[in-house]
Amino acid sequence: MLNDALPKYFDPRKYASQELTLEGGVPLKNFKELSAILASDEGNVLIHLNFRVDEDRRYIATGSITAQVQVVCQRCMGPVPHDLAVDLSLAFVYDEDHAKNLPEIYDPVVMTDGEVILADMVEQEIILALPIVAYHEESGCNPTAVKYASSTDDAPDDEKPNPFSILAQLKAKKS
Repeated sequence: MLNDALPKYFDPRKYASQELTLEGGVPLKNFKELSAILASDEGNVLIHLNFRVDEDRRYIATGSITAQVQVVCQRCMGPVPHDLAVDLSLAFVYDEDHAKNLPEIYDPVVMTDGEVILADMVEQEIILALPIVAYHEESGCNPTAVKYASSTDDAPDDEKPNPFSILAQLKAKKS
């Protein structure tokens, strides 16, 4: 099922039983929680999922999510482009107890009333794949921020001011 207009809800049991493929794009601005984390909500997320029933009668989907997102550089606080490519191996379960019994190769997705909200599932996978800390290359950052950050870290110890030098001056005046 090649589809640019992806469904809001889908029934993994039906998709797996019919061995359907779900493929399409979703604008980043449709993911509210993700947009709050990113530097920009420009761009699209491309989703590709192949559904099937495995040998143990589990409803599974394998595929990928790809996107280019703008994360915040922790050095200059500007936007940094970051390419995301998330490989998925999902098993759809009815509750947390079933999720505990899955093999480690599958990430559990709990179905609510037999359905899954596609946008919520994709958004959580992207959030988990984001880098914890992002930086530009040093040449790509704001030059004053890089100079400030590196000036105190790279200075030799004899050039750094001694924070206790004022105490030494006070002690000298007292004597």
